[in-house]
Amino acid sequence: MHAEAETGKIVPLNPLAGDTAATPDQKLGPIRDHMLDPELLRRNLMVGFEATNSEDAHPFSVLRSELLKHVRCTGKRVFAIMSVQPGNGKTHVSINLAAALARIHPTVLVELDLRRPSVGQYLGLPGYHAGIDDYLLGNADLQDTGIQIHDTDLTVHRVRNPNPNPENMLSSSKLLELADTIRNLDNQPICIIDTPPAVIHDDIMLIAPAVESIIMVVQEGRTSKRALTKTIKSLSPTPVIGTVLNMSISSPPQTSEYGDYFLLDTVHQSA
Repeated sequence: MHAEAETGKIVPLNPLAGDTAATPDQKLGPIRDHMLDPELLRRNLMVGFEATNSEDAHPFSVLRSELLKHVRCTGKRVFAIMSVQPGNGKTHVSINLAAALARIHPTVLVELDLRRPSVGQYLGLPGYHAGIDDYLLGNADLQDTGIQIHDTDLTVHRVRNPNPNPENMLSSSKLLELADTIRNLDNQPICIIDTPPAVIHDDIMLIAPAVESIIMVVQEGRTSKRALTKTIKSLSPTPVIGTVLNMSISSPPQTSEYGDYFLLDTVHQSA
């Protein structure tokens, strides 16, 4: 499982998207059938919501097929998307892969980059609604942090407020309970978790035990083989089942306004 992706600058929808403080009466209950702004999705390169025959969405459709094959073979359904450094495109891949999956299978997208969250900004989600950080702090039930996306089978649990010191949140039993709850849902969703980069403290070491498999996002010219190998070893025994290669640095210009995508052979695979 190995693909390329290009990231873009985040364009927020409005001042509420991302960092607005919540009041208690605004935090109750999930948001159902939330409609996303197509123009914002286009500007933020959120192509996974597009039709399967879209040239820009095609790489994520192929990555989706590879992941579904892995799910059928192993029964695993909770996957973390990680990277070695910031800016490798992990959030871009997480959202687009989750969107592509949600077109044909129940999908849950969980944001665990608690220090520098961006899922809410990418998708233009309301900032007043309870987030996964509220759940980890014990201030909300998991079901109350979900935002169900209109016309898809996607539920998003994004971070409401950044936290510069999330160690206690990530080491709490709430994180393991989160993964177990999603695994036991009746509709058997696939869970995609957007995580912090490996170089940011030890956050991914705290997250890894709660997930079943990991997909690494690497960037040409930035992610060294040595750093990647060291990161993969540090995550053991949680297996890294594949990589997504961001080759936008050296890819030749193409007609697609979203950039170039190349599906390559898997370079690291384990059950």
